[in-house]
Amino acid sequence: MCTDEALFNGLRNGEQDCLVEMVARFHAPLFKYLYRVTGNQQTAEDLVQEAFIRVIKFQGETPVSFKAWAYTIARNLARDYFRSATYRQEASDNMDAEVRLTGSTISTVELAALEADERIEVSRALQRLPNDQREVLVLRFYHDLRLEEIAEITSSPLGTVKSRLYHALKKLKGFLESKEGPVHERAK
Repeated sequence: MCTDEALFNGLRNGEQDCLVEMVARFHAPLFKYLYRVTGNQQTAEDLVQEAFIRVIKFQGETPVSFKAWAYTIARNLARDYFRSATYRQEASDNMDAEVRLTGSTISTVELAALEADERIEVSRALQRLPNDQREVLVLRFYHDLRLEEIAEITSSPLGTVKSRLYHALKKLKGFLESKEGPVHERAK
């Protein structure tokens, strides 16, 4: 099996098989990350496509860690999206928060797993977190990245990443515990 960095070098040398393999490895993880960050399937799909376009067009040196670099590109695209007029218009229109996943280019099995994983209540609570805390939490627990990798992706000191994660978990717990008691008690 070829390393991510070797795939990237093959892509730069015009090897189409490397692009196919790169998309197979990174499309679903980046889509899931961007979906959890943006809360919108179509936006996530658009941003993933833009991320791959940027990877293909990149002319600089091969990144030391392609995975961290790819997530950094996705993160920056999401940040640009949140600053855009499109996002402000969508937010002002008060679009429905209960976005359903349908028709994605990821497999039906992956979609079913994603839907099972994304209970509406948890999804809403994640969206209530500040962006910097939400992205750290998503990268850590949904994408199993190490804290050091998250620090590299977010260009933040390790201590800041740890602090954001701590505060995100604390807030998430508070959001999920309402006047009616913890989530698991309400489900009874």
